[in-house]
Amino acid sequence: MTTHVGAVVWTVERPKIVGYLLNPAHTDGASKAKYRLAFGYTADAPERLADDLVSHAVAHWPGRRMLPPLGRPRLIFEGPVRAPDGRSMSLRGVWEETAPAQLRFLTAYPWKP
Repeated sequence: MTTHVGAVVWTVERPKIVGYLLNPAHTDGASKAKYRLAFGYTADAPERLADDLVSHAVAHWPGRRMLPPLGRPRLIFEGPVRAPDGRSMSLRGVWEETAPAQLRFLTAYPWKP
């Protein structure tokens, strides 16, 4: 799923949403998936989570830039996002800068301010 907001292209891959972020049976992501499911996200509507991940990053722009020892620069966005059930969910989202003004979603997990 690709979204254009302003001059930035945001990409969230559907398999990452369905197979990992909303999959309570995933070996590594089960606890994070259960957290999201408790806020009303569902694997039947992965677009909602993808849209909210982009909205979260845009709302907390410019985020914090990180340069890993290997790989591409990353942007980290921290703060609340409005979940489907109406509650505020605290989240840290990590995006990879694949090219100027092009970001690819990597992961998101609960964040404690």
